Amino acid sequence: MSSPAIIFESPYPQPFLPNTSVFHYLFPDVVGGSPLAPLDPSLPAYIDGLDGRVLTRADVVDGALRFATGVRSLGVGRGDIALLWGLNSLEWARAMYGSFAAGLTVSPANAGYSAGEIAHQINDSGASILFLCPTLLPVLEKARPLLKRAFPADRVVLLARETSGTHHTVADLIASEPGEAERFDGVQAHNTAIMCYSSGTTGLAKGVETTHHNLTSELQALNAGSRQLISGEDVILGVLPFSHIYGLGMNFLQPAAKGCPVVVLPRFNEIPALEAIQKYRITHALIVPPIVVTLLNSKNVPNYDLTSLKTVVSGAAPLGGEIADAFAKLIPGVIMLQAYGNTETSPVVMTAHAHEFAETPGSVATCGKLLPTYQARVVSESGADVGINERGELWVRGPTIMKGYLNNPEATAKAIVHGGWYRTGDVVVVNQGGWYEVVDRVKELIKYKGFQVPPAELEALLLQHPEVVDVGVIGIYDKSQATELPRAYLVTRDKLDARREAALGKHVAEWVAGRVANHKKLRGGVRIIEAIPKSASGKILRKELRVLAEAEPKVEGRSRL
Repeated sequence: MSSPAIIFESPYPQPFLPNTSVFHYLFPDVVGGSPLAPLDPSLPAYIDGLDGRVLTRADVVDGALRFATGVRSLGVGRGDIALLWGLNSLEWARAMYGSFAAGLTVSPANAGYSAGEIAHQINDSGASILFLCPTLLPVLEKARPLLKRAFPADRVVLLARETSGTHHTVADLIASEPGEAERFDGVQAHNTAIMCYSSGTTGLAKGVETTHHNLTSELQALNAGSRQLISGEDVILGVLPFSHIYGLGMNFLQPAAKGCPVVVLPRFNEIPALEAIQKYRITHALIVPPIVVTLLNSKNVPNYDLTSLKTVVSGAAPLGGEIADAFAKLIPGVIMLQAYGNTETSPVVMTAHAHEFAETPGSVATCGKLLPTYQARVVSESGADVGINERGELWVRGPTIMKGYLNNPEATAKAIVHGGWYRTGDVVVVNQGGWYEVVDRVKELIKYKGFQVPPAELEALLLQHPEVVDVGVIGIYDKSQATELPRAYLVTRDKLDARREAALGKHVAEWVAGRVANHKKLRGGVRIIEAIPKSASGKILRKELRVLAEAEPKVEGRSRL
């Protein structure tokens, strides 16, 4: 007889969970249409950190309603899929909210994707219109032979503030007359709102169907159990990629829910970020562990006035307690917080109030407490639930768990098991105070600077190289960058001497780099071995590859490609 489930609950009060669209939750058009406090439409919502342009809340709404009219004139409407592909910008923000208003499902894509990677997302998502940065047009042209459907010029809209001679732009669409925003009330709140792509625990990237209700429930949970943002006081640093669920949820949407401006930068670059903190008196920053390490090692930090900064949240990958403590001392008065989540959980599952991290010794090494709306289990390898201070895989359930993987019921059934429990693939320990720490990972994914790198995807690519007959890919932890680096172990067609092995390893790394997004490059190196360790069923034994890696010199300071 199986042991009973041990269910952990959140210490925070359960918030009200509305059944409405994300757009109407953030920008209600009737009194009482949202559980959020009323906010002044003149408040700044997004500020371009490079040129100072400002979008107020009124600008966001007006632009979204005009954008929706423009999109409908192109023959695209409610329920259609829009692929949103580009770096952070005010135009990206306009396209996201305009798509919400038009009733589109938005599938954000990584701006660093190669032609093959973007073609996979376009084909798999079934996108019928593309919104992209002008600089990505050459990559789209390379991807066209791989696409299952043609995209005429009027279905390729540029994320640009000016008109273009060949394509529609965001500027063109918001020149339309304002229309009505599509409603998703009641049961329709469970329609898919966004579709980020995740590899889940294994395999090629899959479309994660995140509903309006998932997102509004997540925002309500954050408003109750995370760092409390205050309109008129807090200013947010927006360097996380909005195309990633962490950046989209905590860096793009949550500040809008609380009436706090986001200073938008295309990506993290050290000097522009420091300048933005100083110039805009930023109080709250959301980052990832490699950014923490960059700033810790920076000679530039003392040159800027960062005294406005009150709190910093690190998420997307675990941050060691030693590094977190060091960062908390770097800028006097700053409170260091952590957060944990997955694309499939919309995303944040755990964090805590700033004062809780500040007042609880050792908490900075954890990812926080369970947010309201969630329940959690910690399940051992034997399948039995375990309790306080015992290791096991984290299972969670609640209203923010994805609808499922697009057109992939088999993968969905493996991820969400009986009772609605989502298996995260991460091994955690929860202490007596309800603080959770991620201590290992069951799943095979590599996390490079918060981005997912599925080993199987790199292995499939490497097997296309004419000199490679077998391959295994693992992640190697680099303490100096606070991240994992993908490393490939190869079996070659011919036996090579040491000189030729080194030359082939360098060639293969460069060959891969030309075919994948930046975060998937083999920064952990290439090693040539006699055979890839496998089980009797043919499964790669990555644990044995990790043993090999542990026996080698550490990778600190390796090439960043």
